[in-house]
Amino acid sequence: MRYIPALDITPRQEGMDKKSIRVSYVAVPGDLSVLKLKGYLRAAIADAAAGRGNEILLVKVLVPQALGRKAGEKLFDKVLQGIVDRDPRVRRVSVEFIDGEVTPEKLAASEARTQKEIDAYGHLLEEAKDDDTA
Repeated sequence: MRYIPALDITPRQEGMDKKSIRVSYVAVPGDLSVLKLKGYLRAAIADAAAGRGNEILLVKVLVPQALGRKAGEKLFDKVLQGIVDRDPRVRRVSVEFIDGEVTPEKLAASEARTQKEIDAYGHLLEEAKDDDTA
């Protein structure tokens, strides 16, 4: 099995001095079988979560739409929720279904959308983390 390493992006964080937000992108290869998908996601997200400790980690999983249809929504929900429940380093995991294969252009477009979301709503992640520890 071949792994596509996660791409880490640490967006600009104006006004957030306690924790930074790190976004890791996991690109799922389109030729991966549904049977191997669960193990692939666990290994790739664990690899993305390794590293620094004082951060909020968001993982964005990019999946070819054809593989997503074969696997089904329940498989993604179960596997990804299990990862978030068991790994305190992972704050949130989201899935984006891509037409065709995951390419650098599609990854860049996803990064741009994610950066806009963080710019608009990143402060809510910091506040939610503070509330959890209070």
